[in-house]
Amino acid sequence: MPEYMINGIPVNFPFEPYELQKNYMAKVIECLQNKTNGVLESPTGTGKTLSLLCSSMAWLLHTKPKQPKHRLETIDTLPEPPELSNAKHAALDPEQALALQQQKANAKMKIIYASRTHSQLSQAMQELKNTSYLFVRSIILGSRDQLCIHPDISKQENNAIKTVLCRESVKARNCSFYNRVETAKDRPDVATVPVMDIEDLVTVGRKLKACPYYLSKELVEQADVIFMPYNYLLDPKARKSNGLSLQNTVIILDEAHNVEKMCEEVGSTLLRSSDIALAIEDTSSVIKSMMDGGGAWSGDGEKQLELTLDDLVLLKEILLGVEKAVDEIPITFSQDGTTHPGTYIFDLLEKANIKFGNINVVLQVMNSLITHITTEKTGGFVRRGAGLQSTVDFLEVVFASSGPEYRQAVEKCFRVHIEPEEPKQLAKGGVKRADGWIATKQPLKTPVKSTSKVINFWCFNPGFGMRQLVDSGTRSIILTSGTLAPLKPFISELSLPVAVSLENPHIIAPSQVYVKVITHGPDRVELNSSFKNRSNPEYIASLGRTALSLCPIIPGGLLIFFPSYPLLNKCSEEWQASGIWGQISRIKQIFVEPRGKDEFTTTMAEYYAQVRDPASRGAIFMAVCRGKVSEGLDFADANGRAVMITGLPFPPMMDARVVLKKQYLDTNRTRENELITGNDWYSLEASRAVNQAIGRVIRHKDDYGAILLCDSRFQNTRQQAQLSAWIHSHLREGSAVPNFGTVVGEMSRFFRHMSTASLPARVRDVCAVKDEPAEAAKEEPGKGKRFATAVKGGGINTFAEKFRLSEYLPDSMKVNPHSQSSKSAGGDAEAGGSGLVTLYKRERNDGEGRPPSAGAFEATRKRRKIVIVPQPLVKREDTEDGENVLLPVKQEPDGAAAASVKRVAPANRVDFLREVKCSLSTGNYKTFLQSLAVYNRDSDFVLFIKQLCSCFNKPHLHYLLLAMRRFVKQEHTLEFDTIIEKIEARFFSDM
Repeated sequence: MPEYMINGIPVNFPFEPYELQKNYMAKVIECLQNKTNGVLESPTGTGKTLSLLCSSMAWLLHTKPKQPKHRLETIDTLPEPPELSNAKHAALDPEQALALQQQKANAKMKIIYASRTHSQLSQAMQELKNTSYLFVRSIILGSRDQLCIHPDISKQENNAIKTVLCRESVKARNCSFYNRVETAKDRPDVATVPVMDIEDLVTVGRKLKACPYYLSKELVEQADVIFMPYNYLLDPKARKSNGLSLQNTVIILDEAHNVEKMCEEVGSTLLRSSDIALAIEDTSSVIKSMMDGGGAWSGDGEKQLELTLDDLVLLKEILLGVEKAVDEIPITFSQDGTTHPGTYIFDLLEKANIKFGNINVVLQVMNSLITHITTEKTGGFVRRGAGLQSTVDFLEVVFASSGPEYRQAVEKCFRVHIEPEEPKQLAKGGVKRADGWIATKQPLKTPVKSTSKVINFWCFNPGFGMRQLVDSGTRSIILTSGTLAPLKPFISELSLPVAVSLENPHIIAPSQVYVKVITHGPDRVELNSSFKNRSNPEYIASLGRTALSLCPIIPGGLLIFFPSYPLLNKCSEEWQASGIWGQISRIKQIFVEPRGKDEFTTTMAEYYAQVRDPASRGAIFMAVCRGKVSEGLDFADANGRAVMITGLPFPPMMDARVVLKKQYLDTNRTRENELITGNDWYSLEASRAVNQAIGRVIRHKDDYGAILLCDSRFQNTRQQAQLSAWIHSHLREGSAVPNFGTVVGEMSRFFRHMSTASLPARVRDVCAVKDEPAEAAKEEPGKGKRFATAVKGGGINTFAEKFRLSEYLPDSMKVNPHSQSSKSAGGDAEAGGSGLVTLYKRERNDGEGRPPSAGAFEATRKRRKIVIVPQPLVKREDTEDGENVLLPVKQEPDGAAAASVKRVAPANRVDFLREVKCSLSTGNYKTFLQSLAVYNRDSDFVLFIKQLCSCFNKPHLHYLLLAMRRFVKQEHTLEFDTIIEKIEARFFSDM
């Protein structure tokens, strides 16, 4: 892989980086070298993730600390870490204790790569596997939902119950999967796979019958890079649960446009009256059971309850006190609720005798009770313990810290909002609001009293959570995304000291995108989706006619994003009633974003299939800003040739949390902190959601598409300024707002021009062919794979390339599939005999020997076979009946001749590693990867070269051994060259 010097760091990049990619990597390395924080924006399609990974991995390998050997030996004598429980280390002698202290002070440098979802993390890990840094030890952290393979625990629908059952099973050593983790982590299936994502962990876990969840936690210590979702990093409880130390750690927050809200969510919590009632009910049930048993636990559990009857009585008294205090809060139920300062929550809980002095004892009693009633076999209904768990979660957030500084921060940055509780029947796992704004987890429907309330404890300062990361000893924090602009308010909101910032332009040429504001529909009705106008039948009809007029001239897929689900549903209903829906469907089939996870996956697959169908004219996907489609999904090329933004997705104006957020910003805004106003924040929330939706279309440098802003408010200069810089520049070029007919004409010419433009073909991945079942080998008509070959050590290695050779031929050389020539039939075999491989086609004629007709050609095309054979090993001869056959040729060993043809390993590192994989046996390749990872970690050259010589012990593999010099550290290159000279001298002396 080519190597480029960036800020003094050699960076391996799979191709010649563009200038903006070099700038981006330079800024990343600048942050890491200077131990500073950075905010970097680079639009979607500019290779942001690849640039981020390559630059950070290069810096990590270049600056990895090398601890003195004597200290490593001292540390190696430390007792083994405790098993996965929270037990303390055994007593250490003074020398070992000092070594342990030094080890913590010089903690192993790690990179934590965080993003919003596991699917985004999986994409990043796949990018890493395609670079020359695929040997860097990397692991991903996931939840029990994704990683648990226990046949009983994994079936639990309630996450809290699943967690408790798992912990209890682990504590009692009853989980056979957990018990195998210690041995599994050293098995070759784990040790020889440097990069392990969720799928890899589950696969190897099932194979070794070891718990993937706890295995991932064990592998964190050895890992150089840890991938995880935001909440694992930002939530103090999650960090503690996963045993994450941030000392000397680089934190990379990708897709960071979500970080502000996530920081606020992690610091916020709520408690319902129904939760308190359930907690009291569960506590009373256990008390009754103990009293019936004469003061002892009378359940079916194997272990006795570690709590006394007095403990439970006191706990019930506390819970009754909380219930009474909440009931006594004055609130007008005809209104949306009342708001109090953040410190009000401490006064409220103190009425029930819950305070900083005893909170740890209260939580300990609750957690012990939750464990026992959850695992108690007589508990036949799912919600046992759910109320207690909700109460514990609430108290842990409220009492996350202590001291006067914490109280001051709570008073300034938090608000307590109390509102009436309404019973809701919700699907498991939570639901999104109708406007797509806030997603919250809710319990199952529970009868509530008329005075039931919800106590909301809301954080409004994202810097509160970000400061915890800064204070944890992190080296650098890098926030990056395609849609962070404008950067200044983003930085001020996070209260993060930022020394490096970047706002990259887009990689595409101006001619590859068409951007226009459409203020009126074809019927001259203004397009404005404001709250007052969105129910206007004329507006809804005009929006439908706009889509109807545009979809015939847009090839492939068209994405239509609505500000909210209610507007999407309203338009769907009105268009179906008026017939507009039917007219559009005759041109392009319409798909609507579903709410369920399973339905969503199916709908997306159907949409992609419809776009690919050559008989169709494409498809339309109607979705919502801030929904699943608007973030993280790829609509490259024909999957998304145009995007219509039908309005500005402002947060719900009268929502209590939105109102309080605006008030918080206006109250705390000063010249020093440079906070934006509440109204500016409100407007920015809409613009950032629009920027994310727009980013679904232009996905790489050769992509093209149209961006249509179908709302007159986009004409506002201030609103345009909040869009991404590269979009804003296109709007400035065509500042005059054209009429609808002009837009149709311009866009028609744009797509006509792009369909004939000679954009470079995209890079196709080439991967080794694997043996697949016959069913998997079936191909779609017209999509047959092409094959290339390479000779490796006397054998043939076949690769499947995902493209047709004819795509790259000039028009004059393209072959008519219905014509036959003597050359294609093999008449000019000698002309092509100079290559390493000759391809022979076996043609079929009909029974009378006539050339096949066009119809017969299509019917028999898939039955043709291409035989790939090494040229030196076969010869062609004609038999007496005229049939052409391949006959083997005996080869005489000729070491000198073989040695005279000097093989050269690929310069590209990825190609080199692929060649190594093809040349070595499976066992040797695993040993090779493991040795590379160990050498990179420990710098043990003697062991490294010994293992390499063992892997590349055949003469025809010596060129690969020689090429391993690129992986040798500078201090070992001389020793490596000496050993290679000896090996080559021995080889030639034996010939």
